[in-house]
Amino acid sequence: MNLNNTSPPHIRHSDSTRVLMLNVIFPMLIIYVSATFYYQTRALMLLLVSVTVAVLTDTICVLIAGKRPNLRDFSPVVTGTMLPLLMPASIDYWILGVAAAFAVVIAKHPFGGVGHNVFNPAAAGLAFVTICFGDKMFSYPIPRAPLPVFGSSDLITVVSPAFMLELGAAPKYDLIEILTGNFPGPMGCTNILVILGCLLYLVSRRTVRWVMPVSFFVTVALFAFLFPRIGGGFEVVEDVRLRSVLFEMAAGVLLFGGVFMLGDPVTTPKRDFSKAVFAVAAGIIVMLFRRYGSFESAFPFALLLMNATVWGFDMTGEMIAGFFRRMSFENTGGKKLQKKTSRH
Repeated sequence: MNLNNTSPPHIRHSDSTRVLMLNVIFPMLIIYVSATFYYQTRALMLLLVSVTVAVLTDTICVLIAGKRPNLRDFSPVVTGTMLPLLMPASIDYWILGVAAAFAVVIAKHPFGGVGHNVFNPAAAGLAFVTICFGDKMFSYPIPRAPLPVFGSSDLITVVSPAFMLELGAAPKYDLIEILTGNFPGPMGCTNILVILGCLLYLVSRRTVRWVMPVSFFVTVALFAFLFPRIGGGFEVVEDVRLRSVLFEMAAGVLLFGGVFMLGDPVTTPKRDFSKAVFAVAAGIIVMLFRRYGSFESAFPFALLLMNATVWGFDMTGEMIAGFFRRMSFENTGGKKLQKKTSRH
């Protein structure tokens, strides 16, 4: 048997890693169109700052390691493009820069760079600034309200549906507002229709395996239906349970994270069975963190915890696959042996 020694990420895909990264960047740029509609030029400035910091810090880390910068490596661009979409449009530029630098310097390069990172860099950067600057991370501008491109202003910020759910209250937004993103929240995580369109694109391009987002979202929806945080727990009517599912899916960065972050091929199991189990476990952990955690944005912390356990899912998946291979071999070998015996 010939073994090919290749560099990670080990992706079974006909496209190159560069094309896969471009396939992720393109739909995120579509989300920026929606973000610009609601938050004007500041959305584009946040994108510029984040990508610039991510690329510069990545280049510096590569040079310090004694390597040549790879112009075909778009991983810092992916991280830099993703981070502003996970934050309020009113976030300070320097906080966004801290998140981008942390994602690259701490979560990526100490593990060997692109394809070797154990944790999702964007989730790590988001979690870090959430812990350090929670008051800034959970204050959201009203959509379509004027936002300054530079400097500070007397900006009115409000809480998001995620915070209202944390208090056990039902957000006061109708279905159209929820679907089109016309409510306060992370800049790129509120427009459900656009994000679902991005999911269809990523699945059609085979950049994301459908088994992961489907397993994750079904788990989250089932958990929200059975254990709603609004209306008093078990003793609620069906309408409240359905509203609980809608609001839980729309709140925070859960929907965006399930589409763009959960299925990262570097930080997820290799086999489809393991991916499905991983996604179900991630959905349960996210909902438990939402119910009992300290932050309304539970997804990045749950994802980092799940990233640390990928080896266990891979090991279990290989053991199960090996068991079925042995069973298949024994059955096939037994039949062949019977045929040979009958011939003699």
